Amino acid sequence: MDGGIEALRCQLREAVEECSARGLLFSTKWAAEQLCNLPLPSTAGADGLEIDPEEGGINVGDIKSTPTLKHRLRGAGRAPQTTDGAESDIKMEDKRMVWQQLDADERDRTALGKSLFDVREFERAAFMLTGCHGPRAVFLRLYSRYLNSERRASEAGENKISNSSAVAEISAELLALDAAGDLDGFGMYLLALALKAGGRRDEARDACVRAVQAYECNWSAWELLAGLAGTQAAAVCPASGWVRHAFLAQALVATEAASAEFASHMATLERLVGRSGFVMGLRAQRHYHMREFEEAGSEFAALQAMDPFRLELSDVHSNILYVTEDRGRLAALAQRCAAVDRFRPETCCVIGNYYSSRREHDKAAGYFRRAAQLDSACLSAWVLLGHELIELKNTAGAADAYRRATDIDTRDYRAWYGLGKTYEMLNMPHYALRYYGRASALRPHDSRMWCALADCYDRAAQPDSAIACYRRALHASPESAAHAAARLARLYAAAGDRPRAAHCYRLLLAHAAADAADDVAAACLFLASFELDRHNPRVARQYLSQVADAAPHRAEEASAMLRAMASSSN
Repeated sequence: MDGGIEALRCQLREAVEECSARGLLFSTKWAAEQLCNLPLPSTAGADGLEIDPEEGGINVGDIKSTPTLKHRLRGAGRAPQTTDGAESDIKMEDKRMVWQQLDADERDRTALGKSLFDVREFERAAFMLTGCHGPRAVFLRLYSRYLNSERRASEAGENKISNSSAVAEISAELLALDAAGDLDGFGMYLLALALKAGGRRDEARDACVRAVQAYECNWSAWELLAGLAGTQAAAVCPASGWVRHAFLAQALVATEAASAEFASHMATLERLVGRSGFVMGLRAQRHYHMREFEEAGSEFAALQAMDPFRLELSDVHSNILYVTEDRGRLAALAQRCAAVDRFRPETCCVIGNYYSSRREHDKAAGYFRRAAQLDSACLSAWVLLGHELIELKNTAGAADAYRRATDIDTRDYRAWYGLGKTYEMLNMPHYALRYYGRASALRPHDSRMWCALADCYDRAAQPDSAIACYRRALHASPESAAHAAARLARLYAAAGDRPRAAHCYRLLLAHAAADAADDVAAACLFLASFELDRHNPRVARQYLSQVADAAPHRAEEASAMLRAMASSSN
């Protein structure tokens, strides 16, 4: 519907202006990308009422529009408690008008502060904006102090800014403004940032929910909310607005059991903003997390063709090429990213993956460290750094890197799995079980997670728990089915349950890979013995004939069994 398109266009244009004025560059870029992908007015139907959804039409029910769009977008803090709803609305409208007037009166000082912010003179920007009371100026002043605290912590080699006195002062000032009802949606977002930095995650999450309710198109607030909500993203998501579909699609992108919900949100997004780079990136990530690497590669190729200088998600693309051992394309991707911007975190991750594929783990770790220094919130950098440090047997550094990753996003199973692997290497099975448990809860249909958990139970001499986990692995994805079947068969055999052990060994033979020769030989020898006990010598001979092909070093055992069978038959 043409009216719906224009309402959305107006909303996104307003978002570009408001986010840019506050130095929220990623939110500005996100809003501008969606804006430029909207269908042009001339693509609407002749009567302005119908648009083919396949051509990027939108559902106006998902878009809030009012005659005073700018007022609504600015949002507001807590409304004064009154018994008369109409009176409360009038008071909030009056407050918005006051805010607009303050911003207008202080626009020259705000412009100076913004120019200093843009050249990263954060302390000077905060000083120049001291005494200003408009929402834009207050946000820029406090955001400058926050970013300056982050920079000081990074220069000092500290991982967090929670001990910074500036963060506590920022939180206190914003909480006072909030209590007085003088905080708009952007101020609530900054409050959530400061509360999170101070370790007050529950309060930060509540503030972030209010921030996206007050101002819908600040994508940075939605991303912060995703990190704070973890697996409870759907529970805290506001029930109205169209950006929630982008938020929920991103929250569900790695969730295996949510295919229908993910598809529904993606369909809504494509009706709203078409196949923007953001939407295509979500589809590529979904294929990646579902281990559909060929489809993911096709999406990334289309994304690169559409925007050849785009670096977002190139680290994910490099992960796919690394896993599929496509070193040629990985090298080409690394060269392309370096040509665009050598000092982007994504570029460093791609180059690190390239060196890792060549087993040059020291160089790879160096590039992942550089990525983390360039952006301390780069999840891929910390996870991949942990992987390389595991290869280098630096367990202390690996554990620290994985913990940083879990601080950024508790939903990333790779970090929890890495922590489990680290503590397993340190021979601390109880800690490893805890972290493997978190990973398997996030990826319940991934057999690798259940096998890791089962292996740990097995080493901890808890065979019943190990058997339960290996059985879950057999019913999950096929990647580790052979491993699970082999271990499960051994556990059943040790417990004296030969029929179940034989069943698992048969599963092993059905799923065994070329590098599982020892397991195949063990399965054939066991099954031959089992069939002999059941008086099936012909079947037993068939199994024994496979041993020499699978593992020549165990051929003598098979020959001994065949000689014993021959002598007993005589």
